[in-house]
Amino acid sequence: MSNRIDPALKAVAERFSAAKTIEMTKEAMPAIRAATSKAREALVGRYADQVENTDLGAVRKFTPREGLDRSAMIIYVHGGGWANCDTVTHGAVMSDLAYLTGHEVLGPEYPLAPEAPYPAGLDHVVRLVEETHAARPNARIILAGDSAGANLALGVAAKLRDAGKGDVISRLLLWYGCYRDTSQTPSHEAYGAEEFGLSTRTMETYWAWYLDGQDAPYGDLTGLDVAGLPPAWMCEAEFDCLASDTRWLAGEYAKAGIDHAYDFFAGVNHGFNHFGQFYGLSLHSLELAAHFLKRPYV
Repeated sequence: MSNRIDPALKAVAERFSAAKTIEMTKEAMPAIRAATSKAREALVGRYADQVENTDLGAVRKFTPREGLDRSAMIIYVHGGGWANCDTVTHGAVMSDLAYLTGHEVLGPEYPLAPEAPYPAGLDHVVRLVEETHAARPNARIILAGDSAGANLALGVAAKLRDAGKGDVISRLLLWYGCYRDTSQTPSHEAYGAEEFGLSTRTMETYWAWYLDGQDAPYGDLTGLDVAGLPPAWMCEAEFDCLASDTRWLAGEYAKAGIDHAYDFFAGVNHGFNHFGQFYGLSLHSLELAAHFLKRPYV
């Protein structure tokens, strides 16, 4: 294990980050979103020239130009604390994932908190999954996401399972998700300061905006019964206040005997998977996720 964030990663992340000149308030979120998206416009992915990127308004589609494998489709739910980011900020991830897997990737523009708290984003993704399944009934659907997007992916899978539609999602790909509304974890204690990127204070604000004081059984997944959920690949970043959540979920899967893979990345912090265009470990996380999809279906 390392004792600091890799300076090479920090340099790349700073290059594609918006300047923090606006205080994060509910009123400021539209401006923060615009600045974040603008900062990431040139971050298109290492294999962008091999992938067709189509903006369809409510969804962005990434299609490999050659060797398209139509046996499965990936729906990738972007992170950003349920309040920030879009399919531009996460376009590089989706583009490279499309190239590496050979599958078409759909990225939804789901409604964001605080304007649209739980369950607006969750229900939006549920509808997209159901519509995609109806349109392509013979294609496996893989649900993927990072951070808050990983929370939404897992919550959607649980909601569909409980509705008797557990076979709709075939696999989950989950990068450093926030699954439990708590900051009382070892990783929050160790890596919750501003110096590590995503802070405990910011995460607490995101949770408050997203849940909005509601009972949210598919939002705060603390009591989740994982039985019947799809096989999952999970990624943990070392310097991440949410790292304990990934370890918790991997433990729940292990206890339930559900097929899963768990990969730990040393020397990186939350959000590192964006930078495969310039940073090797970011790309490697996508490669490992793509490799997980090659496991035999049983």
